[in-house]
Amino acid sequence: MEDKIRLLRKEAGPRSFDPNKVAEIEISESYFNRKTVKRIMVVLRATGCFQYRMKQGCAMCGHFDATSEKPVKAEEYLAQWQSVLDGSAIEGPSSRKFNLNDYKILCLYNMGSFLNINEVSEKAITEIFKSIAQLKGIQKTIIESRAEYVRPWILEKIRRVNKGLVEVGVGLESSDFFVRELCHHKNMPSLKVFKDAVKNLHKFGFHVLAYVNQKPPFLTEKEAIDDTIKTSIFAYDCGCDAVSIEPTSLQEHTLTDYLYNLGMYRVPWLWSVREVVRGIYKHFRKTEGLDLRVGGYFDEEVLSGSQGVAAGKARNEIFPHATAGNCQLCTADFIQAIKNFNKTNNPKFLETLKECPYCYHLWEDAIKIKDSRMISQRIIDTLS
Repeated sequence: MEDKIRLLRKEAGPRSFDPNKVAEIEISESYFNRKTVKRIMVVLRATGCFQYRMKQGCAMCGHFDATSEKPVKAEEYLAQWQSVLDGSAIEGPSSRKFNLNDYKILCLYNMGSFLNINEVSEKAITEIFKSIAQLKGIQKTIIESRAEYVRPWILEKIRRVNKGLVEVGVGLESSDFFVRELCHHKNMPSLKVFKDAVKNLHKFGFHVLAYVNQKPPFLTEKEAIDDTIKTSIFAYDCGCDAVSIEPTSLQEHTLTDYLYNLGMYRVPWLWSVREVVRGIYKHFRKTEGLDLRVGGYFDEEVLSGSQGVAAGKARNEIFPHATAGNCQLCTADFIQAIKNFNKTNNPKFLETLKECPYCYHLWEDAIKIKDSRMISQRIIDTLS
């Protein structure tokens, strides 16, 4: 499987980007402190996830395409961040009225682990967080990191310059060893690493957001639903402050995209996403109060991104070409319901969706499909 992913990565070919320009900026609305607030997501043009070099990365992740594999220097990261602060990174007429302080939530991503100093230098990390501390409008900052890079010394460095609310998104993907290691190709054999990350983050006053991927390759639709529910419950039980369900999307040069093109993979049904939300709420016997989110690329407003496109490409490499969906009749309404759920934390927006006369029965058939083979055998049969 790793060899196959390596071959797919090579198909991306050479890539070149300006390390002084951000990869993307988009805005949306989110739920925070019991109300809907404006959220901004800044994706830095980065060195890239260290797992690409070590193990070729995860089966569904195509952020590799958005990196040149050349180290981005601290000064270049800081130049990118400065362009966000002064608004010069914003494209079009929005640049004239842009003010970072207008957003309560700042998501600052680097297509990898923000806490890994092999990806983002210690200088860049501390200088950026020091700068964020001066932004009085920002009430929560969200970054991402693999669990193994959540180390006390770097958390302490951040806390010295920034006392604000910082949430760290950590990829759990699945609590099941075989799903996590074989289907996701996560390279996190022990859940102790994840549990230790949760403890370390809480020790230094950080919040923990667990990412749970829905429907990696080699699982049936129903298996993926059950695994996502089980993993989300595990994350909450570990003490995570929030869980984000991440339905798989399709990006080029990934194993999931390769299987999709062979007709051997389908992105999750949105009906399945609702089923996961239902299952989690049912387990905890709640109708509200869980910090549960649904991730995905659902056409948010992009303020900056076209300058991140490589030569010969029609779109930003971060953007997937397919996301979780149903049929043409109901997908748009379903996505709007997910957006409403994310900005209110109220599952009624999903519960009140009516069964689509064109595709609901197809989804019902899909969740009846079973596969008696072990996961390892499925992979062998598919890739051999």
